[in-house]
Parts: sequence; C-alpha cells; structure tokens
Amino acid sequence: MKYLLLLASLLCGMVTADTIYQYRQPGGGVLFTDRATDQVSREHVLLSVRKGWEEKVGPLTPERRDRYDSYIETASLRFGLEPALIKAVIHAESLFNHRAVSRVGAQGLMQLMPETAAFLRVDDPFNPYQNVMGGSQFLQYLGGKFDSTDLVLAAYNAGEGNVRRHGGIPPFRETQGYVKKINELLPTYRRQFASRYADEDAVASR
Repeated sequence: MKYLLLLASLLCGMVTADTIYQYRQPGGGVLFTDRATDQVSREHVLLSVRKGWEEKVGPLTPERRDRYDSYIETASLRFGLEPALIKAVIHAESLFNHRAVSRVGAQGLMQLMPETAAFLRVDDPFNPYQNVMGGSQFLQYLGGKFDSTDLVLAAYNAGEGNVRRHGGIPPFRETQGYVKKINELLPTYRRQFASRYADEDAVASR
C-alpha cells in the first residue's frame, strides 16, 4: 500500500525525495519508490535511479565546475578521450560534487560503484584525481566494446549487459535522459576546452 501511495504521489508531482528508484515487479508491473535495492525483494528488477545532486549541492558555480579541469585533461591524454566528454559525464553524474554518494552505493565525481572502483584499482573513490582517472579508464574500456558514444554512455549508466540485452540504448527513462543530457552538455564543454587551448596556443606563439 505504501508503494501504491508513493506512485500516486509521484504521478501527481508531489514527491520530493532525493532519489527515486524504478523497479519491474515480479508480475511485470512498474514500481516507483524511495526504497533502495536492499529494501525491496530480490524479485524486483532495478530499471532506473533518479538522483538529486542539484538540490543537495546548490547552484553550480564556475569555480566548482572548473575545479577538476587539470585532472580531466590528464585523463583525456592518458585514455584517448575527449575532455568535454569526461567533463559532461562528471556534470551528469555528480554535478562536480566529489563527495557524492548515491543510495545504491555509487561514489565520487564519476559515481563509481565499489566493485567497479576495485576493478579499476581506485583505492579512494572520493579522491577527485583517482575517481576521474578510474571513471575515464572505464569509459575507455566501454569504448572498446561499443561503436558509438551514445552506447558507451548508456553502458556507463545502465550497465554493459543491459545495452547488449536490448541491442542499443535500454528503454529506461533514466538512461535515455542521461544520454540526452550529456549530448546537450557536450557542445558547451567543447567550446570551453577549444577556447582554452586557443588561448594557450596564442600565448605560446608570442
């Protein structure tokens, strides 16, 4: 009954929980709740997680937005990634909050799950440098598995298995919104890095 009431409230736009989980129920129905995966039965399949970093960390300032650019540029060179892509992922994942923790356990700037962090040998996921390096390495790994940036992003959000299972971007609202958001952010960050490199080249040529 609590879940049904919460669903009704959500549909009416009345719920303000920081994180909302969407599950497929054993009978095939869809459940929206603020209960994390360890608080529902194992028969529930997690479809998406809506995060609320904007509400938690306040408005995004230029100082916070650009604080980790040197790490992003280092990761870009090391893993052969576009710096704008790394920055857009950080924006979408944590809004540049290096202490961000989701209710499903994802941590840090690029929201690494503990098992992923261990696989990537990230000892401290709340260390901004380690997190950016680990998340970028994971993007590089996914880039070797999929032939488009959209699929890489979908796999980063929903898991490699879900992308393969659905033969493309999974039909999860959160994942589809995630890919769309990063594509909307990319032009802004491409212009930012292009402008910076142009300024550096101009200084170097003097």
